[in-house]
Amino acid sequence: MRTLNNFKLLIDADCPMCQLYGNAFESCNLVEKGTISPYQITADEIALNVDMERARNEIALYHIPTKEVKYGIDSLLHILTQNFPFLNSVVSYKPVNWFLRKLYKFVSYNRKVIVPAKRKPDELNCSPDLNIKYRLAYLLTVVFLSSFILFHFTKPINQLLSMESHFGRELLICLGQIIWQTIFLFKLPKDKLYEYLGNMMTVSLIGSLLLLPLVLFQNFSPLFYLVYFLIVVGFMLIEHIRRCKVLELGLRPSISWFTYRIVVLLILAFL
Repeated sequence: MRTLNNFKLLIDADCPMCQLYGNAFESCNLVEKGTISPYQITADEIALNVDMERARNEIALYHIPTKEVKYGIDSLLHILTQNFPFLNSVVSYKPVNWFLRKLYKFVSYNRKVIVPAKRKPDELNCSPDLNIKYRLAYLLTVVFLSSFILFHFTKPINQLLSMESHFGRELLICLGQIIWQTIFLFKLPKDKLYEYLGNMMTVSLIGSLLLLPLVLFQNFSPLFYLVYFLIVVGFMLIEHIRRCKVLELGLRPSISWFTYRIVVLLILAFL
């Protein structure tokens, strides 16, 4: 195993995802111990040679002897290809390279809504810029994924309640949640609103993933599915409240979020 030496990888100290893969690089000896460096306390010598604004959105890999800097997917690929040179031919293939760059930006621009963290007072801000294109892509991705899982999960419940299953209905409910909350929170600044919507859809994604095992192994009674679904919704409400606390939004968004679900259930019950 070849270990990269004399590098500094600037990560967001407040981002659990950044810390996870940064520590993984060190644990796997892909980089030497001490390579991971928090963006928030970057040494002046490094900060002078790194585009710190760009580094908020694309993680920076700084080579100490040459002062050369790689950003984003290029920095991660540089670390990986040192030990897995066969990857060079794969990642240099244009469609693959294009996809990896888009995927990196998709995750990077949404990392704070995937795993939120409260920034410590008076520290250097490493939050990524609000990129509307990638935030909308994230919202729509979660909408379709959640709708697909819910469509399959609710089939036994719908049978129990003598209702038909429709993918379009689940899609409409998921989209309706975004519209409902956007109307309810329209007074929020644009960046705060998009931050909330991203966190809200992550809650939906977590809930959908918790439902997925029962979609794959449909060996239970419809009543069990119904009870399990209610438990998952309860967990989602708790997670929603927690995230709103991190965002300093109070309980009102959670009350509105829960109210929407009650309204939807009442509409379905009387259709």
